[in-house]
Amino acid sequence: MKKILIILFALISTLGVIQAQDFHLSQYNSAPLYMNPALSGMYFGEKMDYRITSDYRSQWRSFGIKPFSTFYLGYDMPLKEQFGVGGYLISNRNGNGGMNSIQFMPSGAYRITKDKDGEHQLTAGVQMGIIYNSYDPDRYTYETQFTPDGPTVFDQNISSGENFVKVSLVRFEANMGAFYKFKKADWKAHPFFGYSVYNLTRPNQSFSGFGKDKLPMRWVYNLGADYKINEQVNLKPAILLMHQAKANELMIGATGSYLLKDTKYTILGGLNYRNKDAFIITLGMKYDRHEIAFSYDLNTSSLNDYTRGRGAFEFSLKLSGLKGTPMFNPKFR
Repeated sequence: MKKILIILFALISTLGVIQAQDFHLSQYNSAPLYMNPALSGMYFGEKMDYRITSDYRSQWRSFGIKPFSTFYLGYDMPLKEQFGVGGYLISNRNGNGGMNSIQFMPSGAYRITKDKDGEHQLTAGVQMGIIYNSYDPDRYTYETQFTPDGPTVFDQNISSGENFVKVSLVRFEANMGAFYKFKKADWKAHPFFGYSVYNLTRPNQSFSGFGKDKLPMRWVYNLGADYKINEQVNLKPAILLMHQAKANELMIGATGSYLLKDTKYTILGGLNYRNKDAFIITLGMKYDRHEIAFSYDLNTSSLNDYTRGRGAFEFSLKLSGLKGTPMFNPKFR
């Protein structure tokens, strides 16, 4: 009975998230285009001609059910002097229920400030693409399949008697954002601020065909600074605030890097706190511009009594390159 109550609570909570919120990531820096379209192909002095970013998140495993998973893949590159292009694909699969949501969003950005090496860098970007939502009714159980005298409580081979008219839908989606960074050569700290709005078209998510269930807009605010302590140590404190319908998310923390002397390897680490939800610990390694990182959410919410602190884990990968040069060239710095 305890397991049943836990699973029901998890499903109800998750259903509310699916209806009211987009999917969140603990390593949001590994999904730049999902956080702000204005970052498409904008590297603010970093030496690279293209960037491939990916992230995988798994959660709810501690409830003893099939985990919910989120996969992100993005690509972007500069285009001419002041433009950047790219796009991302993000997929979220809802455990045992078979609920799946896929977003494909081509992206473009424009640098408003003329000098790409100037102190003030201001960019703006837009995204336009599609959202594909689907579910599998055969993965659910129904009252007509209840068999108390059978080998299992529910027999899914018995017809449910239900008629599902629509099991998938495609909707148009649009997002926009702006990003500012101050980068002065003789300053150790380079502050930045980002603002973006997602789901501008408020697509209808209803499968029934009756009424409307519009996806609320998601407002994202991101501010922080890149702080160079010395030639080997860098620190990046940051704050992320997201608002969508009645849901709010505040994440505060910092990531740091330590360059191993006389090598191309950098150790990465971070500690963040998502308000009323979790502490996030991140560890990783960087080789030249390529990064790999793993993070784990230590649950601190009201679900902690059931999860015993166990939360989601994420794995991220970032690959950067120069045109005409092998991606893993030892001379690439």
